Amino acid sequence: MKGFRFVIISALAGIITSCVPVSKMIYLQTKDDSTEKKLEYQMEEYRLQENDIIDVQIRSMNEEANKLFSIQSSQGQQAAQAGVASGGDLYYMTGYTVNENGAVELPYLGEIIVKGKTLQEAKTIIENEVSKLFRSFYLSVKLGGIRFSALGEFNGPGKHVILQNQATIYEAIAMSGDLTPLAKRNEIRLIRQYPDGTRIHTINLLDQSIIGSPYYFIQPNDVLYAEPLPQKAYGFGVTGAQTVSSIVSIVTGSLALILTLLN
Repeated sequence: MKGFRFVIISALAGIITSCVPVSKMIYLQTKDDSTEKKLEYQMEEYRLQENDIIDVQIRSMNEEANKLFSIQSSQGQQAAQAGVASGGDLYYMTGYTVNENGAVELPYLGEIIVKGKTLQEAKTIIENEVSKLFRSFYLSVKLGGIRFSALGEFNGPGKHVILQNQATIYEAIAMSGDLTPLAKRNEIRLIRQYPDGTRIHTINLLDQSIIGSPYYFIQPNDVLYAEPLPQKAYGFGVTGAQTVSSIVSIVTGSLALILTLLN
């Protein structure tokens, strides 16, 4: 009987400690009861870094000149589309990478330093160079997508690309298949590159105030790491039903062993 009591007590303790509370799974919680709240963004304008990819489009009235500047020839487009279809990166095929010198190399313009510049500043610099060749032209400069990595308790971990100039951390999480129920949502690690080195920030996705933080919008080359909750080590289950099912199996097996020993 003592062994039976021990099993029951252990089972109850397992149920209490192994279930993940709902409060640890709900995003954007607020401490007040207001249903509508205005939060101001704290956006930092992104500055280009080494290995970033930018999409540069130059168009003029001269069709022959357009062909010289266009990477996307008919053969180039076919190669790019084939690469994307096989899981490749469109802008890696057609864009311009910021090299180790902090420059992008454009056809007939040579290397143009853009590292440390905002997209608008980079466009102005490229525009000055293009104006030496054309009097009238159209120039577009944008990020070739936002590349980031998701590690740990994600349903779809790995490297991802969001084809936008701007994306929130929740969009990045959605792109990664959302977090698993066992992810520690209040302590997500954000590893971010800066011109002076790499820094690690801790983010609480459960707190609505994240919208007003400088980490609400992700940046190219960000790494998101989600640690597991202690419940993962218990091995019982995530929900109460899963835990009870596991406990019942343990208790049934224990009772069978006790009865066997008593007989």
